[in-house]
Amino acid sequence: MTTAIPVPLTPEEQRTLAARAKAQGVSVDALLRKAVLQIIYPTEANESARNQLSGEELERAFEEIGELIPDNVPPIPDEALRRENIYSREDES
Repeated sequence: MTTAIPVPLTPEEQRTLAARAKAQGVSVDALLRKAVLQIIYPTEANESARNQLSGEELERAFEEIGELIPDNVPPIPDEALRRENIYSREDES
């Protein structure tokens, strides 16, 4: 069952909503549904958002991980990371 719920918006609010939906590549209906679901199910809806890092956060995390590697550890040669060098013949089925 689908229920229509009228939401009074000013013309400026409608334009802003349409622009935000377009920027996200979704319809206004999809954007509003997502917002309503976040209100109805705040823990579940926000959990996936909490698990996503921004580009800056991801870069910072990689830098922090890199700082954990001791200076005397030699770099891994590119050759060692090739697919054929990672999997042995026993892995092939």
